[in-house]
Amino acid sequence: MKKLIIGLLALVLPTVLALPIMAHHSTRGIYHEDVTVELTGTVKEWAFVNPHPYLTITAEDKNGVARDWDASYGGAAVVHLQRQGYTADTFTPGEIITVHGNPARKEGVYGILMEGGGNIPTREDGTPVVEGGSMF
Repeated sequence: MKKLIIGLLALVLPTVLALPIMAHHSTRGIYHEDVTVELTGTVKEWAFVNPHPYLTITAEDKNGVARDWDASYGGAAVVHLQRQGYTADTFTPGEIITVHGNPARKEGVYGILMEGGGNIPTREDGTPVVEGGSMF
């Protein structure tokens, strides 16, 4: 009986301990999952750093006001984006790009989730910034 309990704990415990880690990277509730938008703007900052690279672009909101938008890759780390072709030099401040993704739910928050679905930013001439591929 003791071996059975230890065996069950060995199976269940890692799953239970992993739940907070998965929740840490969750984007549910932050972005509209059923709404997709397109933003064209100027790269303000590209930081290819762990734990999560980030991209900030200046683009107009729905009222035509220029805002700084957090263009998020979700929980992706540098290694995930490298597998798609991203590097520290992928974006240059001042260049114009277009991003597609899910906008932030909260009014007044300027963010867009580009995670999944082939949401790779494009350059001004329409070419993708990377070739893509799987993050994993």
